[in-house]
Amino acid sequence: MVSSEHKIMRVMEFFVNKMGWDSSFLARSPILIGFSLEKRIVPRCAVYQVFLLKGLIKNNSFNLTTLLKKPEKWFLTKVVNCHEEEAPELLKLYKDKLALAKQDPPGSISGWHLGDAAHRLVANSYA
Repeated sequence: MVSSEHKIMRVMEFFVNKMGWDSSFLARSPILIGFSLEKRIVPRCAVYQVFLLKGLIKNNSFNLTTLLKKPEKWFLTKVVNCHEEEAPELLKLYKDKLALAKQDPPGSISGWHLGDAAHRLVANSYA
């Protein structure tokens, strides 16, 4: 699959500017450019960010590329549903991000923010 320059730039912008990753991350994992930013990358990265914020993982102890490459069923079973006790709102957050992908105009990445559900999830864990 060939990606357009625009798509490559959008994915690069997301990982570098929104996630704070080094641009070499995409150079080491070019397969990520082929994934849908709105339907796969943004929702799964929101889950990843909740894991980081809640201290369920450390930045270097979790392979984000694996999390992004795995099929939907694996992701839901092994990542989202596995942490239902520690993060009960995770499934809702993930589904909300997927719903945003359907609402946003093509080319938009406004759904990258963690959103209210994630902030409540993190705030409640420290209350």
